[in-house]
Amino acid sequence: MRKTLPIAALGVTATLVLSACGGSTGGSGGGTTISFAHWGNNQEADTLEAMVAAFEDEHPDIDVEMNWIQSDYEQKLQVSIAGGQAPTVAQISNSSLAGFSSAFQEVDVDPGAYYSENIPSSMKVDGSYLAVPFVVKTKVMAVNGNVFDEAGVPLPSADTPMTTGEYADLARRLTSGEPPDKVYGSAPLWYVGWLTVEGGAFYDVTGTECAIDNDVAAETADYIIDAQAPDGFAPTPLEAEGQDMFDWLSIGRLAMQPDFGPWDIAKLADLDDPKLALVPVPGDGEPMEINGLGISTDATPEETAAATTFAAFMSTSPTAQNRLTTAESSLGVPVVEASTEAFTAVEPDLNLQAFVDAVDQSRILPSVRQEAQIRSDFESALLSRTAIGSGDEDPAEVLPELNEQCQETLDG
Repeated sequence: MRKTLPIAALGVTATLVLSACGGSTGGSGGGTTISFAHWGNNQEADTLEAMVAAFEDEHPDIDVEMNWIQSDYEQKLQVSIAGGQAPTVAQISNSSLAGFSSAFQEVDVDPGAYYSENIPSSMKVDGSYLAVPFVVKTKVMAVNGNVFDEAGVPLPSADTPMTTGEYADLARRLTSGEPPDKVYGSAPLWYVGWLTVEGGAFYDVTGTECAIDNDVAAETADYIIDAQAPDGFAPTPLEAEGQDMFDWLSIGRLAMQPDFGPWDIAKLADLDDPKLALVPVPGDGEPMEINGLGISTDATPEETAAATTFAAFMSTSPTAQNRLTTAESSLGVPVVEASTEAFTAVEPDLNLQAFVDAVDQSRILPSVRQEAQIRSDFESALLSRTAIGSGDEDPAEVLPELNEQCQETLDG
């Protein structure tokens, strides 16, 4: 049976456990030491370090040893778990949570502590909370108003998503010229992301059935093929290969980038161009990632109590949540409402509220244990067999076959 500790009143629980034990696990503060595994670039690691320092200031009896895994994070995390060296606390994406279900303790999460039900529900596997929500990584759309001005087209609404039909019409009006100097109305459209924009899904809500054998899935593929046709409004994968779409947006080669994440907020702010703006993604929005903090099943009772206190602080304390985004770096959007104002105030001239609004607009993809293999096989086949990539087969014929292969892997 998994150990379960409530997120509410965690400080009291930790104090009782530590007092009863009366021992030390070797931390410099003479209390309990826990380890925390995470990923991220230099700026993101600095942000996490500042958050951990704030935690240790408030909890001098708990020392947190940071384990920054800079590449192949999940693979190395799995190796450490298998080798009996699991970190006490590990950052984990909601989409990968199922693959680590045996490694993390069950935790109690109060859904009322978060401003959207999407946030806590992302940390559930088979009906149980296996991690504490920590940060949301929604997608919005970045637009270059200079391209809109040149085309004589008004900017999209700052708070109301357009339909995908309106998006295609707008993108065509914003497209001009010929390669290699062609100005594109849209960045390349990622199939799985645009499928959710269109109201479809790769899996059913339970993550037990593949869902790409239907009209929406085929129509989404046709939409993308039309977008990147020679007379279309988006570059092909070959044209976009090795190119930074944000760079294209910044110099006016691109009018709209509908896959814009919070990690690029600082880059956008540095450009200091009032014509660059943020608006909602069309339709039902791009799928969003939510990161949580999982507590190892190998943790001792003392470590479990300390880790639970740490996870609660990172998840619900404004002291931590207010630090998620700065002018230099962004881990993502806060998960508690009290910190959303601090998030939007980081760059008041940008519409950062669009990221917050997207938490309710966007869909959470279910966590599937075989996700990496399924997605790799699917994307490779889709690109090689249809005109989304280098093929010429009809998506309406290819997708049912890929759905069947997906289901076989899922069932296996």
